Order: sequence, then C-alpha cells, then structure tokens
Amino acid sequence: MKNQFVKTFVLFFIISILAISQKKETNILYQHSVINALSAGVYEGDLSVDKLKQFGDFGLGTFNNIDGEMIVLDGKVYQIKTDGIPVEAADNLITPFAAVTFFKSDTTLEIKNPQTLQQIKEKIDAAVPSENYLYAIKVFGEFKRVKTRSVPKQQKPFPDLASVIKDQVTFEKETVSGTVIGFKLPEFIDGVNVKNFHFHFLSKDKNFGGHLLDLVLDKGKIEIGIIKEFRCQLPSTENFTKTKFGKEESYLQNK
Repeated sequence: MKNQFVKTFVLFFIISILAISQKKETNILYQHSVINALSAGVYEGDLSVDKLKQFGDFGLGTFNNIDGEMIVLDGKVYQIKTDGIPVEAADNLITPFAAVTFFKSDTTLEIKNPQTLQQIKEKIDAAVPSENYLYAIKVFGEFKRVKTRSVPKQQKPFPDLASVIKDQVTFEKETVSGTVIGFKLPEFIDGVNVKNFHFHFLSKDKNFGGHLLDLVLDKGKIEIGIIKEFRCQLPSTENFTKTKFGKEESYLQNK
C-alpha cells in the first residue's frame, strides 16, 4: 500500500512538472530577424515553421525567398502565394522574418455597425492603455470587403523589398467571414519590426488571404492582447551577416 502511494505521488509529481514546462507563455512577442533586414533584401533565415510554432500560435511573417505571405492562427501556419489561396505550410519551410505570440485577449470590442480599416484602428488606439506597449490584434467577423496582396518568390541576387512590392499581386473579395491577424507596435520598435499597425487576413473557409491592404468590417469583434515582453532571435545566415541594413519603409505598414 505504501509503495503504491509513493508510485502515485511520483507519477503525479512528474506530470505536474511536465505540465508546467509545457505551459504556453502568453504576453510575449517572439520574433525571428528584424524588419530592416527584410527591407534590405535579407530573404534567407534559418528558423523552420516547426520551431516557430513552439513560440506562438498567432502572428505573421513570410518565407525564405519571400515565397508568399505567412499567417499564424490557432497554432497553424498558412502560406499565401501569388494565387491568393492559403495552404498550410510544411513544417520544414524556413522563414527569414516572423513575429508570433501565444494570443491572449485582454480587451474585447464589439462591432455592430460597418467600420472601415481606419475606423478600426482608431477604436484600437482609443482602447489601449499606453502607446509604449506592444499589442496583438485579432479582428474577426463578417466583412463587406477585404483587399489583400502577396508577392512573387524571389531569386538571387535579391532585390530590396521596395522593388519586390512593385510586383505585388492584389486580391479583393466581398462578403467574406474571416480574421485579421496582426500587431500594433510602438514607435521605438521601428527598424526592428513594423511600427504602428501591420495586418494579414485569413478567410474562415481558408480560401482567401494575404497581407491586408484595406477592408470594411460589417460586424464582429476586436480582441487586443497586451504584450510586455519581447524576444528576438537573429539569423546566422551569410545573407544576414553581410548585408548593411537601411531604414524600414512605410509601405510595410497598415497605416
């Protein structure tokens, strides 16, 4: 009887330790590389999709060679190439830039009337407690219209991102349910990530998405998660090591 009690206690202790070690760390933004590197043409990273998912279940980014837009939602990673159709990304794909967090909502705003993208941003600005924190933003519901983009896969020698954006392919859809995934980041993050707003979009049926350019939300909810810790891992690639970074450009922002 005593031995059985000891075995049960030890098993319970081990399970408890494993549960604690596997607990998701919310309120932390994990990032691979910096946005200035991506702007300068550093399109090769060394972090796999499989490893990225260990750091968050919500976020955005891209893939090596800028091979499509990345969306991370509910623990799954999606790739949207220039056909505009999301596909679940293979675990062995590599990212040169991504930002993820384990999403936890601290504030919820209910939207009952149509709102433009600018109006949504204004509501978020009014709802956050400080401009000095980082925020994960999720907007979900029914949209009257959504406009997105993706960019074509690049080959060496890599052009800078401004040149790549000139060849963007845009997509537009009316009457669509889905989720806006993104962040609102402070001014001091400029160069490390995109300051202000940066959004991607994924439809509920997983047939439409990309980097968000514009929208009209008919009705839905805005969820805001406060982030007070930031972690950044830099690539060890030659492309990153030898490239001189310039200034992050405004075309990356959802102003």
